[in-house]
Amino acid sequence: MEYTASTGLKIAAPFLYRAYLSCHALQARKPQLLKALDCSEAALRDPGYQLDDIAIARLCAAARDELNCTDIHAEIGGKMVPQGFSDRGFTAFFQPSFGEALLDLVAEQRLGGEEPVAKILSLSSGDRLVWNPGEATEPDLVHILFSLVHQCGELLAAGRFKTVKAAHFAHRRPDGFRGFPSADSGRDPIPCHFNRPSTYLEYHHMAMTMPIQRHNPAIITAVRKQETSFARARFERQNIAKLTYEYLLYLLDKSGLSLDAAARTFGMAERTLRRKLVSEGMSYRQLLEQVRRDTCHLYFLEGTRNLSEISAKLGYSELSAFTRAYTSWYGHPPSQDTGNAIALAA
Repeated sequence: MEYTASTGLKIAAPFLYRAYLSCHALQARKPQLLKALDCSEAALRDPGYQLDDIAIARLCAAARDELNCTDIHAEIGGKMVPQGFSDRGFTAFFQPSFGEALLDLVAEQRLGGEEPVAKILSLSSGDRLVWNPGEATEPDLVHILFSLVHQCGELLAAGRFKTVKAAHFAHRRPDGFRGFPSADSGRDPIPCHFNRPSTYLEYHHMAMTMPIQRHNPAIITAVRKQETSFARARFERQNIAKLTYEYLLYLLDKSGLSLDAAARTFGMAERTLRRKLVSEGMSYRQLLEQVRRDTCHLYFLEGTRNLSEISAKLGYSELSAFTRAYTSWYGHPPSQDTGNAIALAA
């Protein structure tokens, strides 16, 4: 599988993977979606793989045909709302302010390589979250991302303040566009304007400075520490252990945790992946345990989930398996620490 430096607006495969899973959750068939993408599901699970933004247009076209629906962006974006620490952008819910949360959410989608795809422009009439890339971008990508940002913003606000006033797009109105949120949400769609000089979400005055109720600096610190565990030059794979750590982190509550699945994702034989990891001083099992332990730490800092939910989020098929693992890490069962906002041993 080919890895290239970003020459235009690139999409990190895990973003497209989540959009692909969203389309499937809406009842679009996987083979038809993968055929449109001309890409395997294994490739979409690879954190080092990139696709051009035209891929999201092909995915949306296939989903429209599958679902016999002309407007699907709001539904796709809604099902991409992060639900846990294995979803990119979940740490946004623990940032200090609404504006910082939105920027973190967008940055974690890893669109456009190293360049940020959005910035906040403060005006007296209200702040704007402005789509930043200089070149033209597939409208499907913008609509899905804005739908994701809008729906996450509503969760962050939790009814305490008003968020988006209107959406503005530089491209023409897509055929069949009905706005967002979706018609099934029970909420009125926000005003959307097309053929504008720039693309941005317009927010109510002072929204960006509003504090986040779930702000948790301990989680932010722990996440930054965890990120150093797989820090690497983006889209290069010289350190297979760090790449595998990142791969496992974003699949803990999904599929693909086996060594064989990882090897297929990285385009190598199982024994080759095992040998490469051993040469870097790690085994696949050790990496999986480390990812689970690090992420378990975050869930205990969050302090809102029961043990069964945490167990499932960490990829354990049974609570008893999680209990045994936890006891081997810390010398006592997880029930002893449930509900405590503690810093687990590093």
